[in-house]
Amino acid sequence: MKRHWIIAGTAAWALVIAGLAYYSSRNDPPTSRDQTTIADGLPVVDTALARVAAALDPATSVTALGGYTRTDQSCRVTSAREGTRFERVLLVYVKKDTEPAVLDRVHDALPAAYQSHLVSGPNTHVLTADAGDFVTLRGAVVQPGQVRFTADTGCRVQDAAVKEATPQSQTANRAPVQAVLDTLKQSASQWRTHRLVCPGGGILWTVEAVTTGDGAAARSTVPATAVVLDEPKLFAFRAGEAGVALRVESDALRITSTAGC
Repeated sequence: MKRHWIIAGTAAWALVIAGLAYYSSRNDPPTSRDQTTIADGLPVVDTALARVAAALDPATSVTALGGYTRTDQSCRVTSAREGTRFERVLLVYVKKDTEPAVLDRVHDALPAAYQSHLVSGPNTHVLTADAGDFVTLRGAVVQPGQVRFTADTGCRVQDAAVKEATPQSQTANRAPVQAVLDTLKQSASQWRTHRLVCPGGGILWTVEAVTTGDGAAARSTVPATAVVLDEPKLFAFRAGEAGVALRVESDALRITSTAGC
């Protein structure tokens, strides 16, 4: 009889342990990145970049948001598990010599929980922050007048296809990009739209069209007071509430318009 109670007690205790383990796996926050997935990290990536966008001065900057980009075809989550890694980029164009001020502004605006760290020197201007859920946010001056912010998931298991939400085309404002195309008397070979939900509500939209040429004919129509950055392969200006950029990359001209936040 005593042995019977010992066996029953052991079985009951095993059930308690199993129940606690199941509850913990369903309710406790993860303690390491290998307990999370790419799908877990992407909303945090978006929130981090939305906070950056909201911190900028829209009157003196032009932004361009990209989509999710897979940076590693294969990486190791653990020694026994393969993973992938995604990042998303927000490009910020400003007048030359104001790039460090942009990083300062973002650094000061990020939540204390991000524990952002800024390194500034004669040749180095880099911001790093912990956006939570093992997502890293980085900002750096990459060229005169250009600051690049990147939010990175780190290596994780990918349990579902990565897709951006497909917005209604009529919701995103194509007009600033179309105006440039009309000036150039060209059509777009591709259209893309990217979006973020702003911290205070509302939506940030980037509309991108791909065409050919260098966009020189459009530059001459922009008032000097609206120009933010004028480089041989990059031209950025304000068009009302939108920031418009023309970037020459290889044989393509990418025209973006961003508004929101």
